[in-house]
Amino acid sequence: MNQFAKPEQRALSDDAALMPEIEGNFLMGFWHNWPSEPGNGYQGGQSADLPLAEAPADYNIVAVAFMKGAGIPTFKPYNLSDQAFREQVGELNRQGRAVLISLGGADAHIELHAGQEQALADEIIRLVETYGFDGLDIDLEQSAIAAADNSAVIPAALKRVKDHYAAQGRHFIISMAPEFPYLKVGDKYAPYLAALDGYYDFIAPQYYNQGGDGVWVDELNAWLSQDNQEQKEDFLYYLTDSLVNGTRGFLRIPADKFAIGLPANNDAAATGFVAGPGAVYRAFSRLAADGNPIRGLMTWSVNWDAGHNAEGRPYDWGFVRDYAELIHGGGEGGRPGAPQNLKVDSRSDTAISLSWEASQGGEHAVTHYQLHRDDQPAGETSALNYLDSGLRPGTAYRYFVTALDAEGQASGPSNSVTASTTGGDPGPEFPEWLNEHDYQVGDGVSYQGLHYRCLQAHRSNPGWTPDVAFTLWGLA
Repeated sequence: MNQFAKPEQRALSDDAALMPEIEGNFLMGFWHNWPSEPGNGYQGGQSADLPLAEAPADYNIVAVAFMKGAGIPTFKPYNLSDQAFREQVGELNRQGRAVLISLGGADAHIELHAGQEQALADEIIRLVETYGFDGLDIDLEQSAIAAADNSAVIPAALKRVKDHYAAQGRHFIISMAPEFPYLKVGDKYAPYLAALDGYYDFIAPQYYNQGGDGVWVDELNAWLSQDNQEQKEDFLYYLTDSLVNGTRGFLRIPADKFAIGLPANNDAAATGFVAGPGAVYRAFSRLAADGNPIRGLMTWSVNWDAGHNAEGRPYDWGFVRDYAELIHGGGEGGRPGAPQNLKVDSRSDTAISLSWEASQGGEHAVTHYQLHRDDQPAGETSALNYLDSGLRPGTAYRYFVTALDAEGQASGPSNSVTASTTGGDPGPEFPEWLNEHDYQVGDGVSYQGLHYRCLQAHRSNPGWTPDVAFTLWGLA
């Protein structure tokens, strides 16, 4: 037995047991493990509550926020059972996407001491085996970065975990999302980079929430600050150039292990949102022309990308729409881009109607789309919708869509959706959800073909249906 595999492990072979290796470029988004609250944005908007598995396909790395807590930090899904959460991780893994657990966060006080290396490694392994995580992202901020022996204990534990899975032929991803001022020579993240040299897979510094902080550029005789929209392209280019070359007072992070972290919109961060996406495209182009092409983009967060502003206007996946082409283009080998926004339009006892947005990119024209039901091909169409018929009443099905081009190349999968046909007998345990009804913890209901359990006692109303009231209902 591997010396680091002290906790008893279950031999699981489901989708979540996969550890996809992310090669090439990536778009990484953080996912909130807590319910959203009205007005929680910096501009009064609200982030969205959405299942992990519904993160758009272009996010090929998703970091679950957060692993934290006193003593040895840990993680627990806020609104799902362990198995239900693992199934959502498995859905992303099946699509070749990685799910990381992020350690820290802005409000986390993590304090580890010499001698706790093995205990932390054991807990990380336990979380991987329980939930199917594919790696860990270090997101320590403020005092937690240098608290106690964190900068020695955390790297030592992660090395043990990575070696543990390497011995099984699996690749455990190690990443970091530091605030960029802490990446200066001699600053707080220097020990982490040094200790994990040769072990970390990528670093995605936060280019947000630093206000007037930035980089001095002798060539321009100018200070480029993070909050200056007029100089945004130069800020992105010169700060990244400094970090990938280890110049202008910054530590060096190789370009092939580097991604830029940006907020999804103005509500997601106090400062740092890029008003004109062209600045990002041009900065990437300049870095590539220098021989320093970087790996991708990270954003805070997937939930904010799906949120809405203070007036209630949806952000409508603006970050994905702005940057998917930059990061993924048409896909490897000129493949079509993945279809977007797969959704269920209607249901009957024996049929489910679905629609989606067209595939973008690729070297060749898309000729048709293939619908997959429960991981098996279920039909083809040249339209942007499909009626899946001949189904069983009262039965749940899972769908995703791929695009195929004239050369027969298939895109990656769209987001997946689960829907049930109507009819059938829901049984006494899951009666249909009712409005103006008093529900108690543990009560079961059926709503739009899916089964839910009540998480908090409440009296129902039209705004608290089980599909949207994530703090009140969880999938059964």
